Amino acid sequence: MTSGILLTLFSLILLFALALLANALSDDPGYVLLVWQHWQVQSSVGFSLLMILLLAVVFLLLFFIIRAILFGSSYYYQKRKALTRRKTLMSLDESIRHRLVGNIPASFMSMEESLTKNSLNLRPFNKKKGSALHLLQADVARLAGFYPSALEHLNHIDSDDHELATLLRAKIALDAGELLQAQGFLDFLLSYPDRGFIEPVRESLQPAFDQHVGLVWSQLAVLQPWQMLSNSLFPHTQSIDWSGWLKSLTLAQQPDDVLERVGRLLQLMPQADQDQQVCLLFGLLHRVGANQAAFELAQRTLADRLEIDLLDQWMSLALTLPEDQATDAINTLLTSLEQRYPAQPDVVLAQARFARHQAQKQGLDEVSLLAIQARLEPYQSYALIQHYQLIWLIEENKPLDDVTRSTLLKRLQANDEQQFICDNIVH
Repeated sequence: MTSGILLTLFSLILLFALALLANALSDDPGYVLLVWQHWQVQSSVGFSLLMILLLAVVFLLLFFIIRAILFGSSYYYQKRKALTRRKTLMSLDESIRHRLVGNIPASFMSMEESLTKNSLNLRPFNKKKGSALHLLQADVARLAGFYPSALEHLNHIDSDDHELATLLRAKIALDAGELLQAQGFLDFLLSYPDRGFIEPVRESLQPAFDQHVGLVWSQLAVLQPWQMLSNSLFPHTQSIDWSGWLKSLTLAQQPDDVLERVGRLLQLMPQADQDQQVCLLFGLLHRVGANQAAFELAQRTLADRLEIDLLDQWMSLALTLPEDQATDAINTLLTSLEQRYPAQPDVVLAQARFARHQAQKQGLDEVSLLAIQARLEPYQSYALIQHYQLIWLIEENKPLDDVTRSTLLKRLQANDEQQFICDNIVH
């Protein structure tokens, strides 16, 4: 439309110049004589220019009327809209290619340049682009590490996309290391049910939107695990990365009220997730000193199914508990496991460890050691049994020189050398 108006103005200027030229060449200055076949029309220059101007106005009016009638229909509107989108998408070809090979900075710069230079003349922060395109550019800018550009694009989104923009702001703050700011954005997103109104865009993206909020929340929880347990707002439990969070809780420095926060974690964590992450949860409870809770968790799980890693950890903990607290529970559970999983190497090893522990209280004798060794004899190739046999060999303080003892300790964790150790050293 802009080019049509410019063409009309240029035509008017050209006609005005022709009128002046005709006036200059006229025999009667101030008048213009038009001759066509046998017709002659003579008028003043001013009247001629006025008629030209009126004709131009009539032409423009007819142009806009015809345009409104023909191209105002939904068919032509959709066709023009599709053409506009096609031009926009074609201008993003190079950016998409850079994105596919992981060259994020080049993808962002190519996107900014192409949207500025294409036929739509969409400047980097032009409102005509549409909110979704600004969101796309903000996300690519975030991945490229251009956080100021990403935030600038988010300032030009529509109100309908406010929730998506807030989610992107949380991700930008998280990537930039602004953890407190990221938590503020996430708390705002998590308060959505309490705000009392419906966001159409967010509702149209459910449940993926809430799952993505939980994913970003989990990334923040890995960076500040214990702080997240002091919050009042949490994402849906199904969208929390429990594995990553539990690992971070186990490794992070413990706060003063650690037992209170662990209690809150157990209330928040569904029973199904506790069963799925039982080994990590057991390790966390043991590390914070909640040994009784860890013991009961493992006992409840092993009564239902055999978790090999959990059985090993549970036995290590059980053997450190007071005898009046653990002996009966260990006997009951090991008997149940033996009945359900006869001749299972891990169950046999657990029984051997318990028998050795009981024998140590009266002082280890050769008969007890031989009985335990005979019980484990059919499973000599089992790596975990070899591991404990090596530990027991060192604990028994057999006459070993320093070099041999050092070699044993170094090879203790080398699974591929366990058979070599047993064959050449243990015997």
